[in-house]
Amino acid sequence: MDPVGDNVRNLVRNPPGDFLEIRAESIRSQTITCAGGMLEDFGPFERCGLHARVLNGGIWGSASATGLDGAGEASSRAAALARSPGGRGNVSIPAFAPVSDSFTFPCVEPFITVPDREKAFLCRRYWELLSSGCGNPSCRATYVERSRSRQILNSVGTEVSEEESICGFRFEITGAGGPVFRDMAGRSGFEYFRGREKLIEEISSEYSGASVLEPVQAGIGRVVLDPELTGVFVHEVFGHLCEADAHPFSPALRGMLAEGRKIASPFVSIVDDATHYELPGSCAFDDEGIPGGRKLLISAGRMKGRLHSLETAAAAGAGPTGNGRAGDFTHGPAARMTCTYMMPGENSLEDLLALMSDGLLLQGAVSGSTNMDAFRLSARRAWRISSGRPGRMVGPCTISGRIFDLMSSVEAVAGDLALFSGTGGCGRPGQLTLPVSYGGPHMLLGAVRIGPGA
Repeated sequence: MDPVGDNVRNLVRNPPGDFLEIRAESIRSQTITCAGGMLEDFGPFERCGLHARVLNGGIWGSASATGLDGAGEASSRAAALARSPGGRGNVSIPAFAPVSDSFTFPCVEPFITVPDREKAFLCRRYWELLSSGCGNPSCRATYVERSRSRQILNSVGTEVSEEESICGFRFEITGAGGPVFRDMAGRSGFEYFRGREKLIEEISSEYSGASVLEPVQAGIGRVVLDPELTGVFVHEVFGHLCEADAHPFSPALRGMLAEGRKIASPFVSIVDDATHYELPGSCAFDDEGIPGGRKLLISAGRMKGRLHSLETAAAAGAGPTGNGRAGDFTHGPAARMTCTYMMPGENSLEDLLALMSDGLLLQGAVSGSTNMDAFRLSARRAWRISSGRPGRMVGPCTISGRIFDLMSSVEAVAGDLALFSGTGGCGRPGQLTLPVSYGGPHMLLGAVRIGPGA
């Protein structure tokens, strides 16, 4: 994609301020849902536009435009905002090397090459398998695709472009034994949606057994989380704390996250790695044109770093980390996660169960949430563990507690790292939802608050 042309290149060579950045995008999306035997087709939707940012005298100005021919007008409006009355500001950006490069992750079947009727046929076929497999018509099969092409230029000399395609689906059965669902996505073409029959058999089998599960009793106990739940735990409990602009008015919290400070058990090491290119959330370049990479956030329980945009990096006296991300051209970049996960240890799952002795093995993430102090995590099901051995399966359950208490309660991690993504992504107040990935190994937590799931 080269939508900007020489006129934009001339603009960034002669910025109307101390710094100019222009991001041009083309976005295409489509969703097909089959429920009750009826198909609903949303899309394809296509749109393109650009976002201009000007930094002048320590003040940001930004403006967006629909279409790809409004760069001059958008940069002029951004420059006018950066010169607003009120004197100088205090925003700065760190020095960084310009980059000139492009990246495209290969797809076997690009969406544009697959007829809509074939996408709809396969979506309906999966719905039929769901319905027949569980004897319950209250099923839903949803197919999601999204393509995004970006080109980013700035007055430092950066000119990068990246094309990404994300394919995902959600299969769900509701009723007495549910809801039971799988929500998955990959950085891929239509090939990611093919060959999911065995997964549907797994969902149907889980639904059939769920209606007879006994409920989880509320109390305090030890739990082992499976890799998916460990990933949601890392994302919700810790990841948002590491987004450097997520809590700008909390000096106490910033102090808790100071580099070198012990904030977790020594078994906890966490990274944010944008280079898992097969996963949503990955990026060769962020939305400020900074190369994505691997950032160590916690090492053996101690803080090592945080996730930065250009602005937050300068404020912290740090370098940019490639985490300046925006949902689309109508928004400016903010410090956001990419693929965040717990590093594996050297234990096996059997080691963790033996160490726990009595407790619950939780499987399958339903949801997670945090208010930056406390968190809540919901699992689809659990196994009772007695003397280190699995016993009866029990119903959905939740765990909750204060963030730093839970970070310190990690007693062991296994070596079976797995990574996950879904169609929903991650949202933050005032910002659009972004694709992210998460994961980890099985993880043993000490005493946590346990309750029945919804």
